[in-house]
Amino acid sequence: MAATEPAPPAARARTPWVTRLLGKYIVWDPTTLLVPARPDIGRPAEQLVYSERRHLVALLAGAWPELFAATIGPLLLVELTSGTTQVLFGLVVFVLQVRLLWKIVEWAIARIMITDKRVIEFGGFLRRNGGSMPLGKLTDLSYHQSFPGLLLDYGMVRIESAGQDQALSRIRYLRYPVAFQQELVARAVK
Repeated sequence: MAATEPAPPAARARTPWVTRLLGKYIVWDPTTLLVPARPDIGRPAEQLVYSERRHLVALLAGAWPELFAATIGPLLLVELTSGTTQVLFGLVVFVLQVRLLWKIVEWAIARIMITDKRVIEFGGFLRRNGGSMPLGKLTDLSYHQSFPGLLLDYGMVRIESAGQDQALSRIRYLRYPVAFQQELVARAVK
């Protein structure tokens, strides 16, 4: 067998079916959002420096009604005796469980990243939303941690920039806000 023969189709790299089907709707690899290199015009590639997601407290703060209904609802559903009431209550509990699952997936996908040129926040499941701010416009940076935030290591980072209000003026429920601030200051000073 010669070394120049192409590999059979079964030997080529396979991508999971979930990635193939949902690849347009979900950002699996955050680095795909970075600006690529353009050697023809002398632009280097954007380098990812820091990437973090929001703390689990962000999910609990935003989805506590669904979480409560998803845990208590099935217990109450067993206690109902009327068939019609049981079906209606079951549908309500099911809708709230699906909504809870949706919020969990959106929380898991959302990221806050620092590159060598900008701060990026993105997320969304079956829809995309995001914002970015160049590091050159950064004028002031502060963070706030409440007592529960100190215990669980989350907080709010406020970024102020030259000019008008930016998309990333406040980042709430950020994990490790001190490390985020230190990395952002180190990049903005360069």
